[in-house]
Amino acid sequence: MEQFQLLHSKSQFCIAATRALLLTTYVKWANVFPEIKPQLLTIFERYRHVLDADLQQRACEYYALVSRAEGDELLATVCEEMPPFPPRVSTLIGRLNRKHGDTEDKRTWVHGGKEANLDRQATQRKANVANGKVSDPAGQGDSEDIMTSLAGLEITPSSANSANAASDKLSQLASGPHIDRWYHKLLCSTEGVLYEDVQIQLGIKSRYQGHLGQLAIYVGNKVPAPLTSFTTKIDVHDSEALSVTFAKLPQSTVGAQSQMQVLLHVECKRMFAEPPILNISFLAGAHQTVAVRLPIIITKFFEQVKLGATDFFERWKLIGGPPREVQMIFPVKLTSSGQLDLQKLKQAVSGHGLDHLLDVDPNPNNIVGAGVLHMSIDGKVGCLLRLEPNREAKVGLESMAGNLL
Repeated sequence: MEQFQLLHSKSQFCIAATRALLLTTYVKWANVFPEIKPQLLTIFERYRHVLDADLQQRACEYYALVSRAEGDELLATVCEEMPPFPPRVSTLIGRLNRKHGDTEDKRTWVHGGKEANLDRQATQRKANVANGKVSDPAGQGDSEDIMTSLAGLEITPSSANSANAASDKLSQLASGPHIDRWYHKLLCSTEGVLYEDVQIQLGIKSRYQGHLGQLAIYVGNKVPAPLTSFTTKIDVHDSEALSVTFAKLPQSTVGAQSQMQVLLHVECKRMFAEPPILNISFLAGAHQTVAVRLPIIITKFFEQVKLGATDFFERWKLIGGPPREVQMIFPVKLTSSGQLDLQKLKQAVSGHGLDHLLDVDPNPNNIVGAGVLHMSIDGKVGCLLRLEPNREAKVGLESMAGNLL
């Protein structure tokens, strides 16, 4: 019982794949330790109603297996230990390695994988030293020794240089009241204008499903001459958390007063904070460059979920406090009559992928939302939101909590 309580108390911090392994552990415990079977049945019962399909299926199967009659031997048969398999070595690969010996061309790659070749090279070097073959007129040995010494080192810019490079990129971003307004509008909508000047216009159309998305960028040429040497580049702050790739290479020329489409594939792997940067360069009499933020943020991968008042507050209590719960206070603009623009706040919540839940909070001015964040590596995270606008103080208190499903 102590082992079970200690292990299960940490399960809320695990990803979905680890929780699946824990459920398998629990069903094995139900076979070995029948005295804790009632507690394990309770866990399986709870997991039968989660949103993750794999966890739900496992819980349903394990619940049906553990809840069978006491005299039933099916659980013991399923959980019976499999016999160990002795390691086997390929006879063919062993013969090939022995056949090569020291007579083959040393530049060839022998059978047996990377380890076999490393062992062969090490043996050859020892043999050369023993035989006195240490001359290296071409200086290749020194180069190999240097590269061997450098192997494993992370030859990347220092943190200070990285910070300076990041600040330089931010300073090069196109800015202005219209650009900022267009960007923030696209955070809550699927299409609109991203950038526009006297030469070009950039429009966006997007769609998202789960942890994947597609983003179409429409590049419009507003001048009566073609834009040549047109190139595009996407800078992603954390490539291990967010992937943005081109569906196909864009054209290098945009015709006079015509439009071209650039299609991007997007994948959310883990939690990320910085949006990617779109860099465009072209020739139009002179070399022109434009850098703008793409409206790809974490809320684009939210899926709306409907919850009742009881379910909402029960889940909120289960999530607990920090770091899975955060609060933020920000200024709120009032209408011309000095009232809260609740409709605009509700549209912002819905636009960020959260379902606006009705009749949940006893205060009618408070806005409550719920959704599920989809990530390909870190799995699904249930997210709950409470927005408490205060007309007198002209501020809003935003509380958000999330937990792995």
